[in-house]
Amino acid sequence: MKISDRFQMALRNLVRRKSRTVLTVLSVVIGASSIILMIAFALGINQQQKDMVESFGGLTSITILTENNGGSTKVDQASISRLQSIDGVKVVVPFKSFYSEIKIEGEDDYSLDSQIQVMPDDVIDKLIGDMFSSGSKMNRTDDNKIILGSEVKPMKMIHEGGGYSGEPVEDFDYRGHKYFIRLGWQDESDDGVNFGNENQENGEEKKPTYADIPVEIAGTLNSKSFVMGWSSVINESLYKKLQKEDKKLESPQLNQNFGPDGKPVEVKNDGEILYDNLNVVVEDVEKLEDVENAIRKAGFQTQSSAGSAEEIKKTSMIVTLILGGIGSVAFVVSAIGIINTMLMSIYERQKEIGVMKVIGASINDIRSMFLIESGFIGFFGGIVGLVISLLIGSVINKLAQGSGIFMGGESKILLIPIWLALVGVGFSSMVGVLAGYIPARRATKLSAIEALRAN
Repeated sequence: MKISDRFQMALRNLVRRKSRTVLTVLSVVIGASSIILMIAFALGINQQQKDMVESFGGLTSITILTENNGGSTKVDQASISRLQSIDGVKVVVPFKSFYSEIKIEGEDDYSLDSQIQVMPDDVIDKLIGDMFSSGSKMNRTDDNKIILGSEVKPMKMIHEGGGYSGEPVEDFDYRGHKYFIRLGWQDESDDGVNFGNENQENGEEKKPTYADIPVEIAGTLNSKSFVMGWSSVINESLYKKLQKEDKKLESPQLNQNFGPDGKPVEVKNDGEILYDNLNVVVEDVEKLEDVENAIRKAGFQTQSSAGSAEEIKKTSMIVTLILGGIGSVAFVVSAIGIINTMLMSIYERQKEIGVMKVIGASINDIRSMFLIESGFIGFFGGIVGLVISLLIGSVINKLAQGSGIFMGGESKILLIPIWLALVGVGFSSMVGVLAGYIPARRATKLSAIEALRAN
């Protein structure tokens, strides 16, 4: 008997008993969708943890604890050269951070709150260009460009009671607005100043409390960037421009370092940028832990996501096994349903089996026919279960994203990659075939004479 004939007979037998076939397929659908959704939920949790770690600077960077952040390392060329010489280090990133509002021109109630990091131009040239989700690289001479971090979103400030709260703005058109960085703080008695203009009070010069410096958004970093998600990047040219305007303010905020007591100390550096933080970007994320150990042996204190990454793997494996085990229970029930259906089919088709044996059908022909039938039940149940899982996942993810519970707008509670879809359908088909083995074996052992005598 040809294999095509066996497939045709199997399909005809399933169609002939529609009600029983539909009910059995339904049990497989429940099992398939259960295990797919359980594993999808575990993958979603794992992805959320990874996104959270990456928002703190990614899984490819190591923070060096400097004098500015609890360590003893001085940020100078000697430290940078020693770190750069360590095997596995891609580039050493000195940077300086400060907080400032990025305001939207003509929209007083809107802002993009962000920590701003200034980095050397050569670092921006080497690294930032590969980490854009949108936009393009900026030139070293650009003194009005800023690159937004992956988690820097527009916020609408709402006055509630005695304070303000921020509400995220969805579908914001970044290209349709003009922006400026606000240095200092505007108080109610100050009419403000744009770009460092000076006021007069009682015949005496009065320094402004804030200054607004126009900027353009060059682009947005993706979540794989070593830059923290809520931080934005500027080059040295813009920072020097900000320094110049900052000196005109009543309370400058940029030209400061921190003393041994942790309090800010103003530094008069004639425009020189005093970097106070160091990050190390590794060449291969798989060697992050080895590189960090080498850096520690060189005498540096470090902090990285290596431990977090390993913990994510362990947690993900445990959660996946637990949820996958729970979903497998439904598959066991569906397998029992397939066995019961196929056994009933054999009892009803004893004469058919006897005739097949009499006309020369081999044991392999009969066995494979029943295995194909049970495999079809598993396959169709897996396909329908996958479709239902995709629909449920889409609805749940949209509801979750609309509720604003995620740091990133594209995060998902249920994550169904292609491999999970294929495994879900394949596993359902395999369960169908395995569940059909006992009935198929029983069919091959029927005596042809006794089968023909059956009512």
